[in-house]
Amino acid sequence: MEDFYEENISLNSFQLTAKLMPAKLKSYVAGRGTGKSFINGDEIDENVRIMPRGITSITQATLGQALTKTLPSSFKYLEEIGYKKWDEKTKTGDYVICRRPPDSFYTPFERVMSYDNMITFSNGHSLYLLSQAAGARGPNVDYNITDEGLTLDKVKYDQEAAATNRGNEEIWGFKRKDGKPKLEKHHGSTFTSSMGYLPEHKWLTNFGNYYEEEAGIRIFEIWNKIVNLQLQLVKAKLESDERLAIELWHETKRLRKQITPFVSNDGVLFMLSNAFDNIHNVGFSYISKMYQVMDIVTFMIEILNYYIDKVTDCYYSVDERHVYYKADNDDYIRGLADNNEFNWSELQKRHSLYDSDCDQNAPLEITADWGSKISLIEVAQERMFDFVTGLIQKCDNNINEFYVKPDDHPDTMINALMDEFSNYYRYHKNRRLIYTVDTYGDIRHANSKKTYNQLAIERLTKNKWNVDVRRHPGKEPPHNDKYLLWRYLLNETLPGLPKKRFNGTRCKYTLISMNNTSVNQKTNGQFEKDKKSEARTSVLPEEATHFGDAVDKRIWTKYNSLLKRGVTFVDPRF
Repeated sequence: MEDFYEENISLNSFQLTAKLMPAKLKSYVAGRGTGKSFINGDEIDENVRIMPRGITSITQATLGQALTKTLPSSFKYLEEIGYKKWDEKTKTGDYVICRRPPDSFYTPFERVMSYDNMITFSNGHSLYLLSQAAGARGPNVDYNITDEGLTLDKVKYDQEAAATNRGNEEIWGFKRKDGKPKLEKHHGSTFTSSMGYLPEHKWLTNFGNYYEEEAGIRIFEIWNKIVNLQLQLVKAKLESDERLAIELWHETKRLRKQITPFVSNDGVLFMLSNAFDNIHNVGFSYISKMYQVMDIVTFMIEILNYYIDKVTDCYYSVDERHVYYKADNDDYIRGLADNNEFNWSELQKRHSLYDSDCDQNAPLEITADWGSKISLIEVAQERMFDFVTGLIQKCDNNINEFYVKPDDHPDTMINALMDEFSNYYRYHKNRRLIYTVDTYGDIRHANSKKTYNQLAIERLTKNKWNVDVRRHPGKEPPHNDKYLLWRYLLNETLPGLPKKRFNGTRCKYTLISMNNTSVNQKTNGQFEKDKKSEARTSVLPEEATHFGDAVDKRIWTKYNSLLKRGVTFVDPRF
């Protein structure tokens, strides 16, 4: 009997549908816990089997992203189904990473000049790691896979990576010479991603517009109804209201049928999914635990995959010009990967040396926002370099964010937040920390003899930071003044102010917060931030403005003196 390998794999409805519905272009927007890593791993496995000596591009914004996020989870699946890394001592194994393959391996049909960014399998199929940061050009390929598609520059992708998806037509395409029909999958693409949160991410969900165009299905409207019901279901279960939970469950199943996936007329498959689609594998206990330990914004987006649409009248004009960037330190990450022989689990242990926008020799600036539902800090640095344009100019960069949910012990919550920050920046050489405080942080909590600020500074000092306090004198400034300051800053109309930039990957919830903060104009013409979201229990939720509040405090305290004339601003001309 011929040797064979057998492995039982349990698929959830999302994974099974993706596997059974062939399409030329696939876009899967799914939350955490849905099994996206299976989809990418399964695409790789299928391509290896059906296109020996072909090439699949793994296109990412940065090489670091591929090495620390996409490939570790994909290869975990591949190893579960029997793939083994080549062992030089025993001369056995199925693939080699970023090195010339052994003589016993086949090589791709396309001529490969360097294997530095190639993962080669024994039958000659190769994964080519394409980084947009390094210029996503390479050999002609037969398929493309992109994980976390929301991080891609889509225009750049169309100009560079998409143009390489054109190889070997005479082997698997319309010029095929062996008499067999062309391989429908050849020159296809798969995009997997969590939900986008910026206007430039809409291209991912735009793939789903055919639901309404071809079948009259308002997929995103129905999807958010489902998510709202699922949130109510979680609350009902936690309150032991089983009857209501069952009713909500049946209603979500009814609505789910209204957006049953189908392939468009031109071969596109778009699907939305969240952890409820994988409930048989992760269990309801996973979903309820995430609800309890996460802030509600994170839970709605990361777990329930809530579709975000920016508010119409926004307090901040963040998306009116490109102010966000990506900044993985690819050279460091690649060196680390080489040194630990591409140990995927080690590569996933991220810290500040992974971030090219963090100057290890300069102080960090942090600002806290203490709340009853979420407490957080933003992390910033000034740099004489613009990560958006590549120009040498003064920029104020938001480089990171951290948050925790408070519990019954406020100093424990503060310690957890400061320890998380300190652990991430444990290798930071400059131990000076500029801590922007606000008046709320000076309030003593009922269960503590010290204020929030005192407890935070005490913990930071214990973690070997030298803390300098930056404080704005006087009362909290009016929202109108801060609104006008942000208009000047983001429109870049006033000399003397730096350019404002955000790390679009590390500061995800800061950008969500700012893009979902409405502005109201009062009868006297003054502008104020709409804080109603902090009191709502519906979606998008209680914490919608908190990260923006933290950014406000530091920006106002640091830069308002450049604009103030007396007690208010000169009316800006835009």
